[in-house]
Amino acid sequence: MKKLFFAFLLLFMSSMIVIILFDNSFIEQTENKKYPSDWFFMQRAYPSGEIQIEKYYEAVQQAQQMKRMNLASSTNPWILRGPTNIGGRISDIEMSPTSFDTIYAGAASGGVFKSVDGGINWLPIFDETGVMSIGDIAVDPVNPNIIYVGTGEVNGGGGSVTYGGFGVYKSIDGGQNWIHLGLEATEFISRIVIDPINPQRIYLGAMGKLFGKNSDRGFYRSTDGGQTWENKLFVSDSTGCIDIAINPVDPNIVYAAMWERIRRPDRRSYGGATCGIYKSTDGGDSWTELTNGLPNNSPSV
Repeated sequence: MKKLFFAFLLLFMSSMIVIILFDNSFIEQTENKKYPSDWFFMQRAYPSGEIQIEKYYEAVQQAQQMKRMNLASSTNPWILRGPTNIGGRISDIEMSPTSFDTIYAGAASGGVFKSVDGGINWLPIFDETGVMSIGDIAVDPVNPNIIYVGTGEVNGGGGSVTYGGFGVYKSIDGGQNWIHLGLEATEFISRIVIDPINPQRIYLGAMGKLFGKNSDRGFYRSTDGGQTWENKLFVSDSTGCIDIAINPVDPNIVYAAMWERIRRPDRRSYGGATCGIYKSTDGGDSWTELTNGLPNNSPSV
């Protein structure tokens, strides 16, 4: 009887060990798999499969108008009561070239903030534009009162969704007032670089739509302080310019990093044959792709 009991106990323990090992292996395999979780986008894109950015900004303008009407007619305006412990991504920080206490910070979905005391206190300076998604900020190296803001945060990672912007804005009075300079169809602006010798010449990187193809991606240049823009490097309707660097001694030498990014509600492909680093020696008029010593282009899914 004892032998039968111990044999049964041994069989039971062996079975439990097998079950535990199988469950752990199954859980580990499941956890290692990555699935898209773009339900937030799908809710807002139904039924066309694409968020109409112009409709979003129509709603923003309507909300601003309602706010102005409420402030004008109300004797008891709203007061912020919190919460005040909510964080968020900072997409860019820039400093005045003449005053190290003057700092500008762009938030992924919170606009632009300015500090004049080295970061001790901050004030929002971009709210009146109605555009809260910030891609990049650039301060004129000669006149620090001139600021450029490229809207639309580009850091849409494997599981996050970023909000599109509405092009480029410029201030000539340190952020008190803003002028819209166009390029709203680019939606996501990655980088703005100002020529330190000729500040009227500006280089800009645009990633284009997050969910969808469009021909407004690429490397842009302005030679009149942002009044007009030219697309000087376009690779494909799925490939945008994610970063720009210039030679500070010779700003005609420009480097542009191009990123192929295709994203859908049910899949994403970050990388591809059209990714690459390009170099221009004439301020963006002509380009050469740099391939020597760099990895082969292959898609990363």
